[in-house]
Amino acid sequence: EKLKLQKEYSRQIKEYNMKNLTVVQRLPAKAQVSSVSRQKALEYAKKIPRPKTFIAKQWEQEVKEALPQAPAGPRLPKIPSLESLWSRHEKEKEAVAAFEALHIL
Repeated sequence: EKLKLQKEYSRQIKEYNMKNLTVVQRLPAKAQVSSVSRQKALEYAKKIPRPKTFIAKQWEQEVKEALPQAPAGPRLPKIPSLESLWSRHEKEKEAVAAFEALHIL
């Protein structure tokens, strides 16, 4: 009798699922997004201000200061001093600590 109840229950579930599947299949397909709205979205995205990347700019400035442009020839650029590298390291450590305090990293 327990087996009969299980079969009856599974039959009822199967019928219920078949009814729901047919309802889902009959729903109209999603309308395609027009290219006009896409163009509007792209234009809007272009106008959004981008976040400032101050760390990368600082690093580029330090590299430019430490490594001046070498004149044409076989000369290699000067290697930055240990003090400048250490100060840069300390600045970057402080920046990372600030990001961690804000839970960005």
